[in-house]
Amino acid sequence: METGKRGESVEVTSTCKRFVQSERFPFCQVWNLLYTMSLFTYSEAAQISLRTAFSLIVAVNLVGNSSVCLVVWRNRRMRTAMNFLLINLACADMMVAVFLAPQYIFLHTFNHPNGLTGEYLCKLCTGGNLMWTGGVVSVVSLIGVAFERYFAVLYPHDENRRISKKKLKLIIPACWLFSICWNLPLFLLVKYDASLDFCYEDWPPGWYMNAYSLGWLIMIGIVPVTIMSVLYSRVVYQLWVRKSQPVDLPQLAVVRSRKRVTKMVLSVTVVCAVCWLPNLIAYVLDFYGLNSHGDVVHTTTVVLVSLNSAANPIIYCFQSKDFRRHIKALWLSPRSMRSGATVGTPKDTAALPVNRSRATQSFVN
Repeated sequence: METGKRGESVEVTSTCKRFVQSERFPFCQVWNLLYTMSLFTYSEAAQISLRTAFSLIVAVNLVGNSSVCLVVWRNRRMRTAMNFLLINLACADMMVAVFLAPQYIFLHTFNHPNGLTGEYLCKLCTGGNLMWTGGVVSVVSLIGVAFERYFAVLYPHDENRRISKKKLKLIIPACWLFSICWNLPLFLLVKYDASLDFCYEDWPPGWYMNAYSLGWLIMIGIVPVTIMSVLYSRVVYQLWVRKSQPVDLPQLAVVRSRKRVTKMVLSVTVVCAVCWLPNLIAYVLDFYGLNSHGDVVHTTTVVLVSLNSAANPIIYCFQSKDFRRHIKALWLSPRSMRSGATVGTPKDTAALPVNRSRATQSFVN
């Protein structure tokens, strides 16, 4: 989300300077530091550094998330509802990377066309609209993952409540349809300013832009975090707090597997919230005129969002021995992956759900 505002807040900074020596206004030193940083973002050195950082993030994102998709695609035992949700998450994250590059890496390395061509290029590529579309799909997919964990742990034998592959045929398209509809105002309002060499949101006068920015914070930030917090609190209570323990080894293995899966997706969810909320808050503050250092704050929050999209495969690797094993097989022993062989030991098989007719695997079984 790019507002196109580039105010320098000279008046506010000058006012702050009068009190910078006063103990009553210690925040002014931080304020002036932010002001200096906002000017630095225009320097050539800063632009090169940002392009380099974004390039590394995009590379890690594409390699990691494509590996997630290939691991599941080449291993039939891993084609579960949970893993298909994670594939949808990976595809959304790759979309963030692909359409982040034109706006933050390549935008000033070529002459952006003017006129109608420039308008459509901003709407579809350089304006970042498709990047934010992928970002919303990522957030909504995590809500789906939270519901999958909730039903799998609290209602393990109720097939009507469980998220099945058949239900995913509706859930996954619904994620993308919601994201496209939510970002539709950006596709309609983003335009190109040749004097700034910059894509910006051209909102009509009135309350529309304030309401839309606040809607992002509520619908893409607060509501998803609240839903996932409620669901995961129930899951954590069921798995770790309740004292009822399984009596046989197969059930004990299932509970351990569910704990590992829950730890992994809970880590992904926490990282998503930490990386997304600053951007959503800054977007609201910018439209309400409260973000006086828009450039440095906006760039920092976009870096966080892009890091979130690249972080998920890294989290899988850190928390899942099986996923690391599959990644190793994918890149170092591709023949075993093509043949559908499962990389693992008999010990892994014991951790599979015992109430299924056919053995399946998640990333962390």
